[in-house]
Amino acid sequence: MGMWTRANKNINLAQYSTVCDPECLWSMKLSPPKERQYILRMMIACPGHKVCIPNELEWLRDLIAISWAKQLSHKVVHPFIYVTVRHGEVTSTTDDDWHADGFSTRISHNPEQNYIWSSNPSTEFLRQSFNIPEDFDPLRHNLHWYFQDRANEKLAYSLDPETVVLIDPYVIHRRPKVKVGTTRTFVRISFVPIEIRDDVCTPNSLLPAKRYGTGDFRHELTRFTAR
Repeated sequence: MGMWTRANKNINLAQYSTVCDPECLWSMKLSPPKERQYILRMMIACPGHKVCIPNELEWLRDLIAISWAKQLSHKVVHPFIYVTVRHGEVTSTTDDDWHADGFSTRISHNPEQNYIWSSNPSTEFLRQSFNIPEDFDPLRHNLHWYFQDRANEKLAYSLDPETVVLIDPYVIHRRPKVKVGTTRTFVRISFVPIEIRDDVCTPNSLLPAKRYGTGDFRHELTRFTAR
């Protein structure tokens, strides 16, 4: 099942039993700011508001517009748009594990679409399928640890840097292992069918401030062990 076919399907964890590759779209030069920028899932569009791009994201305006046009060309319209930016010296290794971005549970749903761009070194992908056991509970077990524990490194590959790549929550990827202090830029434009109700999201000064009373619960998840 291709990326755009999945976009209009109700799918769930069973989708991981099929290899899902990213879609390489186009090369693009971006001009990030000189200073370090770290933005996590900043909402820039929601029902009742036009697209609101604050000054700190002005350098991404063209990427946002072209990505939005791509969504419209496939008649996939989600009510929420979020932007994530990691730009500057790498300070941690938390993205070095295999993972998937977005909502992937037992609940069948239309998946989000993520347009990602990275400088050198570029994002790595894993061309591997996973059969998620029936007793795996994504509300208790860490799905990313499940991938990491079972990944075949021989199936890893990367695409050219400075390329816009389309992924959804069923494309497994990671930041390549780089030395702390390496300068790197990563951008993700997310078109999402449901609001991300998480207080760790970076607020947008152009939209009403929200507090959800919820945060990142992944540190509470455990490693799945087969019975």
